[in-house]
Amino acid sequence: MDSVIKVLVVDDHKLFAQGVVSLLSSEPDIVVTDVASSAEEGLRLVRSALPHTVLLDINLPDSCGVDIIAKIKQIDPDIGIVMLTGLSPLGHIDASLAQGASGFLLKDCTKEEMITAIRKAAKGEGYFSQSMAPYLKEELVRTPQQDSHDDKMASLTLREVEIFNLVVTGLRSKEIAENLRITKRTVDFHIGNILLKLEAKSRMEIVLNYKKD
Repeated sequence: MDSVIKVLVVDDHKLFAQGVVSLLSSEPDIVVTDVASSAEEGLRLVRSALPHTVLLDINLPDSCGVDIIAKIKQIDPDIGIVMLTGLSPLGHIDASLAQGASGFLLKDCTKEEMITAIRKAAKGEGYFSQSMAPYLKEELVRTPQQDSHDDKMASLTLREVEIFNLVVTGLRSKEIAENLRITKRTVDFHIGNILLKLEAKSRMEIVLNYKKD
């Protein structure tokens, strides 16, 4: 990743989009390259600008933002995607994570939360604004029961359990590799097996469903 994080804002609310541009203008390591007001325009700008992070509104005039996450990932799988919504995100959280989104921000989030989400997404990490907590709890109520979790966990090897425990603490593959003194490639291989066995679509889903309070 370059030293400066390139951000694309995809939101049809011009006042909000302009506010984001103004908000981020004081950050030396973040630059908003473009603002798109539709899914079609957003995808075109993703191809031309190749941003590090996309701030993507769920409700766009020509598409649901969730529906273009996979298309963005096809262009460049390393692009971080942070979903934006001014309404209830219920029903969109799991779908967004499954498609590859890095996190969620409600539009009433603080400047610090938005900056943190952008930086984390650019590094392949996830982030949820604090105001998302009530919605996350409701989403988790609909996840498999603990006994089902236990059955799936029982299928993991000792090494996979070791790596799983580090994943849920938020460590990245490189950090896990350094911790266990193995290669990053080996870590990614085991994480792939863990995702399959736990029937999870992403590392973020593992964190949400299995992390203890």
